[in-house]
Amino acid sequence: MLEQMSSGGSPLGLRRLVLASPVVTVRTGVGSALRLLHEHNLPALPVVEGGRLLGLVYEKDLLRLAPSEATTLDVFELREVLDRLTVGRVLSRVEPLDATATLQQAMLALGRSGLEAVPVMDGERLLGVLAWPALMSAFSENLAPP
Repeated sequence: MLEQMSSGGSPLGLRRLVLASPVVTVRTGVGSALRLLHEHNLPALPVVEGGRLLGLVYEKDLLRLAPSEATTLDVFELREVLDRLTVGRVLSRVEPLDATATLQQAMLALGRSGLEAVPVMDGERLLGVLAWPALMSAFSENLAPP
């Protein structure tokens, strides 16, 4: 099975590992993006403009924009501050994976980039986000003896 995966067409494909994801724009507020990440249990959100993928915004980068816990802002002021800041400030330009990539190709791409997730495309259509945990789980399943 592993040999089949390493040759061009993966019998498993990435499609089953891709997490459906809401998308945001560069003008989306940091607070809104953080809520989406938590609601959908994702490490990153695709950022699009005019139907075109611009990159991803990662939770860790959004959290760097949030005030510290030592702030004197109340909850309402904090929400206002987070929604005034936009995800465009921490947008990461990321090379997407093609949906036809094999598990090995996906592992190499994520490993080399040091990213925790990458977008997956089917031609010009965004399928969603591929995160490390899903990829590692699928890869380890294929290494386990029958």
